[in-house]
Amino acid sequence: MEIESSQYGWSKHMFYNDGGVFLNHLNEYIERIFHIELKTNYRSNAELHHYGKDHRVGIHSRNFDLGRGMRRSLPCSAVYHLINKETSERVIIVLNTTNCRSYENELTKGQFIYDSNKHEEHKFWSEFLDDFYINGLLKGERFGADLRLLTLEGNLSHDDIVLDERVSKQLDRNITGFINALPEIKKAKLQTSRGIMLSGVPGTGKTLYCKILLGMLDITTIYVTQSRLSAGLKIKHIYDMARRMAPSLVILEDIDTLGGLDRRAASDSELGALLEFLEGIEANSQVITLATTNFPQHLDEALRNRPGRIDAFINIEIPGPDQRKKMLIMMTREINLADDINWDRIVKLTEGMSGAFLREVISLALITRVYEHGVNDIIIDQAAIVDSCNSTRERMSASKVDITYNKMPELSEDSKQSWG
Repeated sequence: MEIESSQYGWSKHMFYNDGGVFLNHLNEYIERIFHIELKTNYRSNAELHHYGKDHRVGIHSRNFDLGRGMRRSLPCSAVYHLINKETSERVIIVLNTTNCRSYENELTKGQFIYDSNKHEEHKFWSEFLDDFYINGLLKGERFGADLRLLTLEGNLSHDDIVLDERVSKQLDRNITGFINALPEIKKAKLQTSRGIMLSGVPGTGKTLYCKILLGMLDITTIYVTQSRLSAGLKIKHIYDMARRMAPSLVILEDIDTLGGLDRRAASDSELGALLEFLEGIEANSQVITLATTNFPQHLDEALRNRPGRIDAFINIEIPGPDQRKKMLIMMTREINLADDINWDRIVKLTEGMSGAFLREVISLALITRVYEHGVNDIIIDQAAIVDSCNSTRERMSASKVDITYNKMPELSEDSKQSWG
């Protein structure tokens, strides 16, 4: 393709470890905005040096799993000869990845050659990213920090969780209530971001509530766990995406593993980055942050006790008698029960049990019944549930470790110890 008065530049634009989602949109964007005159590929600089001449080769592609069953074969090493459909401007784009055939997902270099001084490499990327955040695959979707679409668990709703009425109202007011009130909040020129901390011992329903939100809210939602974070974006990139695709929800599962520890136990960069992006110079306009923790006493004071970063602190207690009865009845709604079930007695036997242990009571009763009597005509009676309650309580006692304390232990300034 002949280009007159051209300019070119090497881009160091990173697609992070994006799992192919940016590359997927780049190909869609090119097809929509440009006429493709030629799509080819050439040997790398190292290979050219060895062979001593320009040599055209096939396009290198990789298979990417975008999540939720979506798989794409995408070119990660290719040369595009393009003409802009509106301006007739000519451009050559050279894609070159680091080790295209490996598990590395970073698009590290791109050479751009233009026939006009009106267009520059950074302008191309700026326009492309603007289009990605408006029309891309992730807009309005539920995805992880690794940018893979989440597979949602059935049609979960508020009917699938039993919470204390006070806690349920607090959550509804601070999340769905806040979203509904956003127009009035903006009109009043108040802060249009909100942070909610959901705490409670393991098994009280924090993760289940997050899963319910994923299916309920019709806004862009980014689900962040330590494993997804280590395989994908960093916190600063996540909040940049949340701002660009607002209104949005960022769920920080087990925030104590993501850098929310006491400043004496976490590095300044971990805690500082998190505090900065919860309330920094750039406003998180229309971004809601929902963080969960099993150990609120381990979190830094600047994180857990600072409106503007965390505006609402909601604690889910171990369920009381009425709550346990509702949960047990809900968990057995698809099970054949005998007529002799005395829920009041079972509720007493399950005192102090979290929702996770109540689920184990029912699961163990069903497993034991099948183990002893086979799969035909399974009916769970009072004796089976009582035995399961006793076994589960023994399991609780055997595994109980005192991991809580009211005051953080004294640390020296250079101590690197952390908890949880």
